[in-house]
Amino acid sequence: MERNIDMKLFDLFSIPKPYQFYIHLGLALFVTLALLLLSKTLRKMIIKFFTHFDNKIPNFLEELNMAIAKPLDYWLRLTSIYIGLLMSPFVIYTHFTQTELYINETLQLSFAIFPTTLVHTLYGLICIALITWGTYNSVNLYEMALVGIGSRFTTLDHTLLIRFTSKIIRLAIIILGAMLMISQLNINIAGILTGVGLGGVAFTFIAKDTLTNIMSGVVLMVDRPFTIGDWVQCGSIEGIIEDVSFRSTRIRTFEQGLVIVPNATLANDNILNWSTMPKRRVRFSLGVTYSTSRQKLELLMSKLKESLAQFDTIEKDTSLVYFDDFGDFSLNIIVLFYTFQTDLKSYSALKQQVNLEIMRLAEELDVDIAFPTQTIQIQNSEQ
Repeated sequence: MERNIDMKLFDLFSIPKPYQFYIHLGLALFVTLALLLLSKTLRKMIIKFFTHFDNKIPNFLEELNMAIAKPLDYWLRLTSIYIGLLMSPFVIYTHFTQTELYINETLQLSFAIFPTTLVHTLYGLICIALITWGTYNSVNLYEMALVGIGSRFTTLDHTLLIRFTSKIIRLAIIILGAMLMISQLNINIAGILTGVGLGGVAFTFIAKDTLTNIMSGVVLMVDRPFTIGDWVQCGSIEGIIEDVSFRSTRIRTFEQGLVIVPNATLANDNILNWSTMPKRRVRFSLGVTYSTSRQKLELLMSKLKESLAQFDTIEKDTSLVYFDDFGDFSLNIIVLFYTFQTDLKSYSALKQQVNLEIMRLAEELDVDIAFPTQTIQIQNSEQ
């Protein structure tokens, strides 16, 4: 219909036939370039529309711009070229003849080489791909929103559950996008699904372990034995939880190695979560030499217990300092207490402070710390 209007305009203004092709082509190029120049402005206007969300969700506009900026830019450019192409003399229409390049009275060349159905189909396919891309990236906004809402209404950490459901949503977006692209090509989706159903038994048998790991991942999300950043131990594996995917869990060991553990292994094994400790026990043996008198030994234990009570990070009334036994080369004192410092860094720092305090008391009371020794007695046979 638009082309009929163009032809009538050419006749109305009595435009000579040799110039009609060039005018037609020039209008298409002008519209395409104008839309391309306006594309950045249009993108800024679209993103600015969501400004009021930035007050509710921190860094919303920044994350939104990162998620949809490129797909939106490509879509605007694609639409500019699409509209320009439809206006150009290069598309084949069924109901009218395109303007042709006039050479002379007997020779006119047609450059209409693209069928309209092909142009519409390609545009639709690329649009679906770009929308799928932008929606896939926008799942980050879902994560940010839920983490923010969860921190306001509960003290529980739902980061791991949110990240796991985000992976499911991303997978669903990809599948939906693929199905829409297939439908755009007029391929029978029902037939494909029927074929998949017939092969479902074989697929289930082959992917049994994968499906088991996926279900185990769901069980881990429901039980919530750990979250991102927790220090856990499962069998011989010990480290920090980095991520949980459909099939496996990634654990960063303290040697900085990355261990990928199948979810089924974690779901069926005992998991020790050190990060959930409200407090941590410290227990060690202190040996002093046999030359230490009973009075000095009692005074050392008394002063050590008083010193432990002065630490704010040690739970009150949990300190135990007692004479345990007579060792092979030392008098053994057991020191036991609970500390609120559960992470490795602060826990180690506290142990260092306690050890230095023990050294100070030993120097103050002139008590020697024992170390393995042997005494050899030589008797004179003549005597």
